[in-house]
Amino acid sequence: MNQVNWSNKDYQNGLIFISNYEDKAASKTIIATDKDVTLILPSGLPIYGVGFYGIFMLAPIVLFMITITYFIFVILTANSLEVQIQMLLSAGGFFLFWALTKAFKLLISSRELFPMKYFSTLGPHGIASHYSKLHFPGHSRVVIEWDQIDSIRTFSSFFLPGLFAGILKTFFVEVISKNATVLKIPFHSTDEQALRISQNIVDLIHQKMTH
Repeated sequence: MNQVNWSNKDYQNGLIFISNYEDKAASKTIIATDKDVTLILPSGLPIYGVGFYGIFMLAPIVLFMITITYFIFVILTANSLEVQIQMLLSAGGFFLFWALTKAFKLLISSRELFPMKYFSTLGPHGIASHYSKLHFPGHSRVVIEWDQIDSIRTFSSFFLPGLFAGILKTFFVEVISKNATVLKIPFHSTDEQALRISQNIVDLIHQKMTH
């Protein structure tokens, strides 16, 4: 079975499992299915599928967030305003941004508008990531067979989808193949939990590689 076939099969199995066990998928990062496929979900991050109605409802919030960010920058760099006024206006701007972040999170919690469709799979043949080019422009859909993995590392960094929800630090497990192909697995959690989740993902990958 070639890479495209087995990665698509693992992905479809993942979609079916998520649709049947949505509550379980919403609360966990690592999920073992009954099809010998393990799903690694981008838990804590606003990474979901979106249709026309979702975009229509989400667009004004994103626009207002960008506008407020711009005005905060203008206010803080304006030399003509007194410091007290700058601080007052900036505080108001940050409060509005925080409120819009809450509204953003509430809206994307609707699985009818924003279904779970982006995740990574660990199957019998290899590991595959299933993301949009907007998430990872250079390597959104990457497939690496188990015997082709060269190295694995974990790190944290900013991630644009997370920034829209006020998440400043996203954790990644990065898998690099022998031909330098890069596969990234993102998730968000507390620092203490992230260390445990990252290690669990790495351990699962090593187990799959040795089988």
